[in-house]
Amino acid sequence: MDELKSGDISIDIPRYSSEPEAGKIKNKNILVDIFKYSLGGLGVTLATNLTMSYLNFFLTDIFGITAFAVAGIMLVSRIVDAITDPVMGIGADRTKSRWGKFRPWMIFFAPVLGFAVFLLFYTPNIPESMKVIYAYGVFIFYSIAITIVSIPYFALVPVISKDSHTRTIIISWKSVMCQVAVLCISTFALPMVNMFGGGQKGWATFGGIVGVAATIFVWIAADGAKAHDIPSNTEVSNNSKKNKEENNFKILLKTKPLLVLVVAFGLSMFANTLVNSANMYYFKYILNKQNWIPTVMAVSMGASIFASMILPKIEGIFGKKKAFMYSTLICVIPLILLGLNPNVTSIYSLLAQLILFGFMYGIASALPWAMIPDCIDYAEWKYGVQPNGLFTATFTFVQKCGIAIGGFLSSFLLGIAGFVANKDQVESSIKMIISLRFIIPAVLFLLVVVVLYFYEITPERTKEISKELEKRRDIA
Repeated sequence: MDELKSGDISIDIPRYSSEPEAGKIKNKNILVDIFKYSLGGLGVTLATNLTMSYLNFFLTDIFGITAFAVAGIMLVSRIVDAITDPVMGIGADRTKSRWGKFRPWMIFFAPVLGFAVFLLFYTPNIPESMKVIYAYGVFIFYSIAITIVSIPYFALVPVISKDSHTRTIIISWKSVMCQVAVLCISTFALPMVNMFGGGQKGWATFGGIVGVAATIFVWIAADGAKAHDIPSNTEVSNNSKKNKEENNFKILLKTKPLLVLVVAFGLSMFANTLVNSANMYYFKYILNKQNWIPTVMAVSMGASIFASMILPKIEGIFGKKKAFMYSTLICVIPLILLGLNPNVTSIYSLLAQLILFGFMYGIASALPWAMIPDCIDYAEWKYGVQPNGLFTATFTFVQKCGIAIGGFLSSFLLGIAGFVANKDQVESSIKMIISLRFIIPAVLFLLVVVVLYFYEITPERTKEISKELEKRRDIA
């Protein structure tokens, strides 16, 4: 195993085997590969954040369907994910091609994802009665496309490096790019929609641009993983492969750290989706300050980007579990303060509180992705399998469940509270917007902290597992 050092970063460079000459394929510049890989996070997050932040608003206020219909769309799409996510995870683990195990899915389906994003924000000339059917079909199509692209992408982290701290560095870079994507969507979505004519035309054009950008960045990430995701020489008997695949689901259910992590992560995504889904409604109907959104979100996301950049240092000081717990707990503070006093009259007061939230959530949102490879190593150490695709599929499924439940609950509760788009809101609707934007997310973040108490992979345990697995691989 070679090692490349850059400043304080020490990164392992494994030797890979190929059919012509074992051990000859070497990564000449792993920092470039990590950077390319991180751009995939930019592409995927451009798509997911545009959907998470603006699709509910687009469907109710621009496309013209009811909040109840939107809630149903979010719910049904998760039923589809319950089937497609584990199938995709197993399929990725079983893939054999000259492009590797995970990369071909990214290469061939990135354009499909890009087209799906465009369709989400396109308003066809169809009767009103067909709009709900169209929205259902397109969102299910998008859900399948994002599954096919994102699961192989996230499953690449344990392939790129076997070292826990290096994985944190990879996730840090990826998280920075994810936050850049969120910053771009938060800052430029509305101005660019208006620049392209606003309304249906503006949203369709912007959706198309995001779709093209997502495709290109995913392709770059696939290129960055080329030296790592390569065909293996190791052949396993058909019976052995069948037995392992049958046992992987049982092992998933027995891997306690993974189960704890997915529950904590799902709750965190649920909370943040409520924050994002209610954000437009908060600025439009509570503050009457839609023009504040680009500035406020840009500064808040700038804090998140900075947090992602220093993530390896934070992990080195506190460890992944404690850093996740502490950052999540501090996220509660600005939510409670704004929930009690939502009618902020000064943009500077709002900025100060959202900067704190942005910085802390930048840490809390990135760390789970650095912890999932440790859970994969734990399963390999304890049960002798390495189900990258299946574990990652479980993680992404829970992420999408958190997003979907948040989107569903946001639309459903707004409908119950009497929300009517583009009208002055009744008192019950105003209270619901405040609850969805601040109070309920604060409670969910507190539950995340409680759940994480039971996560058992400590920095010391991680080192023990890493050493033991390295010995096994050397023997093999």
